[in-house]
Amino acid sequence: MEWLRVGGSVWIVNGIERIRISVSGMLEQDKGKDWDKYEDKFKDKVGVSDDCSDVPVHGDVIIVGGKGYISTETLPKYHALNDGASIFAAESEDAIRRRLRRAGVAVWSGNRSESSRASASASASGSESERARGSRSTSPGTSANPFEQPGVAHRGFRVSLFQLLPIMVERLPLHGSSVMMRGSGRSEQLQEEDSRYRPLTRLAARALYACGLDCGSVFIHADEQGRLFVASVSLPPSQQLLDAESIWGKAVTQLAQQLGDIRIGSGQQQQVLLGADPEFLLLSESGKVVSAFRYLEGGHGAGCDSVLIGGQIKYSVAELRPAPTDSPAELARNIQKLLQLAAKRIPDQPPLRWAAGGMPAAGFSLGGHLHLSGVPLTGRLLRLLDSYIAFPLAMIESPAEHKRRPRYGNLGDFRLQPHGGFEYRTLPSWLVSPLAAKAAFALALLCARESGTLEACPSAEERYIDAYYAGDRDALRGCLDDLAASIAQTKSYRELAGWIEPLLAAIRSGRTWDTGIDIRVKWGILRADAH
Repeated sequence: MEWLRVGGSVWIVNGIERIRISVSGMLEQDKGKDWDKYEDKFKDKVGVSDDCSDVPVHGDVIIVGGKGYISTETLPKYHALNDGASIFAAESEDAIRRRLRRAGVAVWSGNRSESSRASASASASGSESERARGSRSTSPGTSANPFEQPGVAHRGFRVSLFQLLPIMVERLPLHGSSVMMRGSGRSEQLQEEDSRYRPLTRLAARALYACGLDCGSVFIHADEQGRLFVASVSLPPSQQLLDAESIWGKAVTQLAQQLGDIRIGSGQQQQVLLGADPEFLLLSESGKVVSAFRYLEGGHGAGCDSVLIGGQIKYSVAELRPAPTDSPAELARNIQKLLQLAAKRIPDQPPLRWAAGGMPAAGFSLGGHLHLSGVPLTGRLLRLLDSYIAFPLAMIESPAEHKRRPRYGNLGDFRLQPHGGFEYRTLPSWLVSPLAAKAAFALALLCARESGTLEACPSAEERYIDAYYAGDRDALRGCLDDLAASIAQTKSYRELAGWIEPLLAAIRSGRTWDTGIDIRVKWGILRADAH
């Protein structure tokens, strides 16, 4: 059951200190006691937390501090925020910098700025140091395509996030030739209407997630061209988590209140709805990309999306926008109907091939974004989506498709939606395979429904993250059995197995999807002998 629908309290764990934030926001402390003993005490306890609970129970939220620890076996029973905090706090600067570069985050240093693949990483994040416990500053290192930068920042920003969502964005004052990261000096708070707000928060969330965190502050520098680079990442100060007047204390208290409101409410689960906006290309017989704008501009459900080519915005990519549903089969039917609609608007002559996948043509990275509503956005849910959808699809993609990463397809990529849900943006265009598409739909619903019960989470393990970004399918398949076993133990599995099992069988047999076949053939829109 999803933790936000159970109710309960928020707990903060930092070494041997255990602090409970009750529904009313009152703080209760219990110091000097061994947390492992408490963990054993509540390991098998299930229920709904109330104001009298002396230990966390199923449905409670645990915020892990830099010295805190909770075993992975108990995590599915409770929702843990920052459960990677102790690992992050112990890692070297080189290790943190490697995490950031691997995820495509542009990194700042005093003499050189670097990105994991190309300088475009910084531009994609937006057009516009410290060394302390719980903080890691970036420093020079090798990069595939490093580029020179001035030794001082033109602008500095601090983005504070709670559950990967911004709670404050500040422009930091300049002090001499450097940005003031801490200490005296008055910062300027940026509002959502500011053009810098969105690129700053997106880059910060990407950096924080790459560090295995859900809550923290990301310090960002901007050069004279307005390109953004991560300078350091910090854990929330422990005392500020307990200060009801700080931004962190307010966020913790608000979370506790949300849990209390849900506990007081009816307890009925909100229906989880799934939508999508998969992309595809139109290719001529010579392999040249033909603009979808020519045929699908202004379409309802089947339209076109923009792409930046040579500094110009062009609408070359076709995109489907099916109506959301709670059924994998219905979503697949909605997509098939939109493909049929698009086929009526795109003429047979001259002959065109409809192509999908991660990168069916050089320079064109396609996405198969999924939209989820009726379920809260959490770091754990994103890591489950990475583990149970992004990893399996990476196991069957064609060998060259991993090259879209990390600029596109980075783990945990999300965007909030106006309808109240969020868009999971990591996946390639699964239109290339109806089998993979239906499995992705079913697995997304399963992750949303069972985020509190799924045990395996390989996207939190360094070896599998490395394998994903490197396109090492053999290494990535090492987690398949654990994923399959974890899925089979859920209550939703029986309902969704018919869509999931064919994908697992395809992976075990070593199959990969074929980006060279027209997707109309695969979706039954066009006979194989007619093209």
